[in-house]
Amino acid sequence: MDVLTAAWTASGWPVVDEASLGAGDCARCATSTHLVPVRRAVSKSFTAYDSWSHPSGSGLCHACTWAYTTTSLRAGTHLIGRAPATIRPATRSVAAEVLLAGALSPEAALAVPLRPGRKHVLPAAAWGRVAVDDVAVPWSSSDASRLRHVVELRGLGFGSRMIAEPAPPYAVLNGLDRSLWPVVLHAWRQLSPWRSPDNPWLHLALHLTTPDPAKEAR
Repeated sequence: MDVLTAAWTASGWPVVDEASLGAGDCARCATSTHLVPVRRAVSKSFTAYDSWSHPSGSGLCHACTWAYTTTSLRAGTHLIGRAPATIRPATRSVAAEVLLAGALSPEAALAVPLRPGRKHVLPAAAWGRVAVDDVAVPWSSSDASRLRHVVELRGLGFGSRMIAEPAPPYAVLNGLDRSLWPVVLHAWRQLSPWRSPDNPWLHLALHLTTPDPAKEAR
């Protein structure tokens, strides 16, 4: 069972569109079942057909239709489990706690829209990986360690743009007790592998360590 199917199963096998093309193979997952027209699930501006089993197919199964049409799935983070099939929404802080614990279990998957509402993240999710916009990345104990360094630097007053830079800004560093300088410099060095252009791990870490907008509004 793939991640999308597990999420759909855990949600109670919802049927979100009764339109039918009859029986056939789903354009995305190749499941043989009753199909919903593709255009009922994705718009003309959709471009991620390269990940589909049959990109030119005309219909999607109910599970895939649900994944593409359920707004909440691309609006927030979700943690999915394989056995038993589970899905639960997660705040940024909860998702960060899961990833801080170590390597992500091969029985779990995390779907994290970095730009909520913009991308369909769940269809790209894979077991043992974190799906973000356009890619699903593995998550190791080394990644968990680097995330802890991001949390540490956040707590010392360094913002997202600062952490993405190759060296800590002196203005912030100079405001800290000098006993903390080695801590900052060590953390900064440990994050070097994440500072390649458009690195998804750093984008993910910065996203999860930014306060949830909903909480800020309270």
